[in-house]
Amino acid sequence: MPPAQILQIPNLVSLARILLTPFVGYFLWRGDNQSTLICAGLLVVAAITDFLDGYLARRLGQVTRLGIALDPICDKIFAGVLVVMLVLFRGFPVWLAAAIVGRDLVIVGAGLYLMRGRDIDMPSNLIGKYTFGAIAVLLGSYVIRFDFGITLWTWITVAFLIASCVGYGRVFVIIRRGLTPRPFADRSWFRALRIAAIVVVAVVYFHRLYLFLTG
Repeated sequence: MPPAQILQIPNLVSLARILLTPFVGYFLWRGDNQSTLICAGLLVVAAITDFLDGYLARRLGQVTRLGIALDPICDKIFAGVLVVMLVLFRGFPVWLAAAIVGRDLVIVGAGLYLMRGRDIDMPSNLIGKYTFGAIAVLLGSYVIRFDFGITLWTWITVAFLIASCVGYGRVFVIIRRGLTPRPFADRSWFRALRIAAIVVVAVVYFHRLYLFLTG
């Protein structure tokens, strides 16, 4: 793998998420309203970089094995560090923090184990992306102390954590047997159902968030 790949723009954008973590921690520690607003802004920036790295990789023709691996690793590091900070400064449940961080450690460890002496790629799957999205909204709700969002997204996050563990476990077993996992077949009816569910949850969440911010 050419060392210069790490300096490609999409990979630098991915790494920027990790560089944001000390600033997020500092403003969480301060805890006043202005610091909370800045912290929320930094989370938005992190979310934008999560979209931009993949977009730029495709746009610039720089889709590489390093980039495919780096994107989810940066996600996991950013979320893991933020979870620890929220435990310290926002009362985030220790059991849920252990579940999130423990899941990520198991996934990374299993991926490294499978790649020993094998030429395989381990890109994030669909359920993994939705799990990270749910975790991100939950963490954001804790940052701004939005109780309704915390309750709603705790249940959604737990459901996705369980589903993702089952999904990744299935992939692990398949690869461990020397087989190749079939790519996810995203049927049109399932996509429509998924989008509808996202819209409903988003409308409810942002309506309550609006009332929370303006009340």
